[in-house]
Amino acid sequence: MGNDIVNNNDFGFFVVGLILTAIFAFMSLFFWWKRKRLRDLRTLTLGRLTFLYLFCLLVALNGLLGSMLVLTDGGRSIWLFLLGIEVVVFMIFSMFLGLVIPLGIVILTVKMWRRETRTVANLLLPIVVLFFLVIDGIFLAMGNLPEHWQWLSVLSWVFPLLSLYLAWQFTVFFLSSWVYGRRTRKLEAAFHVVLGAGLIDGERVGILLGNRIKAAVQAVRDDQTIVVFSGGQGTDEKVSEASAMQKYAHEELGFPSERTLLEEKSRTTYENLVFSSELIKARFLFFTSDYHVFRAALFAAALGLEAEGGRGGKTAMYYRVPAFIREFIAVLNTEKKKHMIWVATIIGLLFIITVIQLFLYYYVP
Repeated sequence: MGNDIVNNNDFGFFVVGLILTAIFAFMSLFFWWKRKRLRDLRTLTLGRLTFLYLFCLLVALNGLLGSMLVLTDGGRSIWLFLLGIEVVVFMIFSMFLGLVIPLGIVILTVKMWRRETRTVANLLLPIVVLFFLVIDGIFLAMGNLPEHWQWLSVLSWVFPLLSLYLAWQFTVFFLSSWVYGRRTRKLEAAFHVVLGAGLIDGERVGILLGNRIKAAVQAVRDDQTIVVFSGGQGTDEKVSEASAMQKYAHEELGFPSERTLLEEKSRTTYENLVFSSELIKARFLFFTSDYHVFRAALFAAALGLEAEGGRGGKTAMYYRVPAFIREFIAVLNTEKKKHMIWVATIIGLLFIITVIQLFLYYYVP
């Protein structure tokens, strides 16, 4: 009789697990289909759908594994063991995100500051990271407040909730960039536009810009492709970035000058894309540094340009990580009104909860 009850319970767990697995498997398939159906990959929706697809897939796989194991001898023990491993992996991953990555950003940014331009702007990221670590320590200390100060503990949840919101936005941006890069690898076009960057000593192409040019030249598939070098002459430059890039491509990479065009008016990424599009009046691929590709693609989408694909030249890790974070901040800034509304909503809700708690503490016996 006891074994029958155990078996019935096992079968019940199996059925419930199988139903939940089917639901999440269907949801995963739905988000995957929605992602494949996106007509334009130059959108943060790409990252949101990718996250939902991966999350539902993970839940479905766990549900399937649990459903199968629950019917086997000792299945529950194995399931709990595997679940324990998953929890440990999640904790390690969380520690990696919360401690290793922030410290890594500080180290890499300081390294970039020492090897590149020594400006205060290049030190802003480590300052912000250290500020977050200090605030995190203050938040943890809030748990030991006396009872009449508990309202302050509630209000302090602004920090973890806003951090969670920021982490979600970064995850969406990262996944969008990653998937966009993979999906546009094999795209081809008759024109390759190389976005300019500052010149060394006002006339020479540096490593960062050189890698953009190499990526554009190496992606050429036939002798009909035209490479467009886009970049004007800055106040501290002796020649235009476009002409310096053309010279580099011809002298260093052996690319024929007659298969190049120069766009020498632009000063920003926005102008690079707009003026190059006006010059060639055709669909094109653009080439920039790997960390900058997706934001440039968002620019192109906002402008309605036929720059449907972008690729990146390789960048040193010490430069790429801090630069990618700056790209993320720049993208946040393009939708600052929306983010300010969300931040105000989160703070407002916590403030209301705090007021209610104070009222209950002082006026309700």
